[in-house]
Amino acid sequence: MELMAKPERTFGLIVGIENYGQPAFNVKGGGPANDAVEFARWLHRRDVPRENIRLCLSVLEENQQLIGECGLRVEVATEQNISDIVTNFLSLKSGDLLYIFWAGHGLITSERERRLFCADANERNYQNLNLNSLLVYLASDKFQIRNHICIVDACANFPLLLRGQSGELPGKTFFSGQPRKDTQQFVLLATREGETAKVNSENKTGYFSQAVREALEQASTEIFPPNMREVTEAVKQQFISLDKKQLPTYFYSCSWDGDIEKSHFNPFDIPHNIPQSQARKFVGRDEEIEQLCQLLQANDVVAISDVTGQGGVGKTELAIQYSLKYLQDYSGGCCWLNPQGIDFGTQLVEFAVVNLPNFNLRSKLTLSGQVAYCWRNWQAGKVLLVFDDVKDWMQIKPYLPPKGSLFKVLITTRQNTGLRYPSLPLGELSPDAALELLAKLLGDEYVQQETEIAKGICKLMGYIPIGLYQIAAYSRNRGGVLC
Repeated sequence: MELMAKPERTFGLIVGIENYGQPAFNVKGGGPANDAVEFARWLHRRDVPRENIRLCLSVLEENQQLIGECGLRVEVATEQNISDIVTNFLSLKSGDLLYIFWAGHGLITSERERRLFCADANERNYQNLNLNSLLVYLASDKFQIRNHICIVDACANFPLLLRGQSGELPGKTFFSGQPRKDTQQFVLLATREGETAKVNSENKTGYFSQAVREALEQASTEIFPPNMREVTEAVKQQFISLDKKQLPTYFYSCSWDGDIEKSHFNPFDIPHNIPQSQARKFVGRDEEIEQLCQLLQANDVVAISDVTGQGGVGKTELAIQYSLKYLQDYSGGCCWLNPQGIDFGTQLVEFAVVNLPNFNLRSKLTLSGQVAYCWRNWQAGKVLLVFDDVKDWMQIKPYLPPKGSLFKVLITTRQNTGLRYPSLPLGELSPDAALELLAKLLGDEYVQQETEIAKGICKLMGYIPIGLYQIAAYSRNRGGVLC
């Protein structure tokens, strides 16, 4: 990335939100506001003028001193104000570089749009910005600052709170003009799809934001802006040592005379139809996800089986969590197939036609011919096929890709005997993991006060996830009464 900018021609939109319109949304202990202030200070130390930095904060009561200490003008972090800054202030400026730093809550919709929640978000009105549309707007002729570095410390998961709504979640969408031919964008995200951005509440900082700050401070002061590839590699190395179950990811694009170069695969572009998670919390399966990763590295076809043979142990949920966590490894896409209703072959062909560019299916082919065409004409990159809830091996046999191809196959099945493929047998949770799940479902306070009863409930349910979900739903329906 060869990007040069003059500090006096550099602008910043810096957002830190820890206090929301709905108290339940608040970031306990804080962190995002402090991270935003520290990033704004870094910009000013690099000689970016104060008047070029727009700092938008929503601070918890116990962290209000940040506003007086930051030495910069602080504005509200509402959807309307942030949108006005973008469209009515920044869009009118002529400059070399725009930094956007955002720390706060985020999610990813079923349509794979990253959304960033604003300070006025509440359970009736999820005020948010559409990050995807913002990036497109910045790279259009409606925006005069040519180059952009966007750093986002936010989750990219599918929260239970919004399930069923996230695909059509209203929010601020920026409408772009024609694409510019002289722009560069570097986007550094705290999380891959499905991951949660962790916060160090004791130190009031996001682990990602802290790693970015340290990498920027270590970067050479001879060059402005710092080389973002080098910064990103330093951040990733730090996260490997932290083992926080989140992996920062980036993409970079530059456009010259209409040609687009992507020096790192854009995670927004990976086609998939992974279903939304049905689990309120996913606990106790980290080791199994790592085992599944190793099995798929060594084998073309792997099954997740059920030791109990009764169902409800979380086979599908494990497959969902693996697919989301490792989606970036499958740049050819993740195609999820389910035996209910339409046959596997039709589902496979429809996925390819809808999601793959330049996939021109020949007419007058039989279904088996269409499937064969898919194997030979799929887009480049490793592909994950998931056959979910398989009851009969003969169902999937005609639809398995050729051996040695770019396709990896993951099967979930209740069967635990007579398996033809390497498998990961899944059974009950450990007693500790079951208790942790129950605490997530019923609340830590209940489990702490009624520990022995909670342990008895876990044992009664056989430490099976679905049983714990059922007992938690029963409790909620009865107003929290279990006995």
